[in-house]
Parts: sequence; C-alpha cells; structure tokens
Amino acid sequence: MRVYTYSEKETKKFGKIIGAYMKQEGINILALYGEMGAGKTVITKGVAEAFGLNEKDIMSSSFIIVSSYPEQSFYHIDLYRVNDPEELDLWEYFESGVCVIEWAEKLKELPERSLKLKIELIDENTRLFVLD
Repeated sequence: MRVYTYSEKETKKFGKIIGAYMKQEGINILALYGEMGAGKTVITKGVAEAFGLNEKDIMSSSFIIVSSYPEQSFYHIDLYRVNDPEELDLWEYFESGVCVIEWAEKLKELPERSLKLKIELIDENTRLFVLD
C-alpha cells in the first residue's frame, strides 16, 4: 500500500488509521524507516492517539531510547543514537505492549507480526508512506 500525505495533520490522521488497524488485527509492532525529518515522530503521534494517548505526550525521543507509557502498554523506541541495538533487550518491550520503533533499519530482526512503514520525504509538506 502506498499513501501520500500533504500536511502534518494528514500524517497524524494516517498514523491514527494505522493504529486502529493494528488494534483490529492484533499487531503490536510498527517499524518506521526513513531519513531525518521524514515524519516518523508525527506518524507515531497518530498511532499513539489510536491507543488512547494524547499526541502532546509523544515527543521526538532521540535522547531517550525508550519512552514508556505503561497505562496503555505503549512504547516509543528511537534507535537513532544507538550503535548496537542488539545490546538492548527490546524483545522485552515487544512482548509486553505496543511498540513504535523509529530508525528500525538498525534492527536485524522483528517479531513475526510487525508492520513495516517506509517514509519518503518528497518535499517540505509531502510524504510517501509504503506499508510492508
């Protein structure tokens, strides 16, 4: 599936749709791939809303590897500053809640029931999302 968004608002809305799909299908891992500024955190805000979080609670977590929201069993994982993600015990998070992973290209493997979302930055406002 390929989807274009043309604003931050549309990107968040698409994230909320993805989150609703994840809930419906029992998928708890969303792996995000894309360059800096592609919209990974924005899409995460939409997904988080689908799981009952306030989008204002979700921030770019480049300095915090795992942002935990235990009341919703939601984890926002950002691997940007991680050299070797194998040193982290991410499977503990994968097995205990919903995880959205930024910079997922650093991982060697993901659980079987994961969604992969590639984000391409087209211009200042336009994004192309390819769901795998």
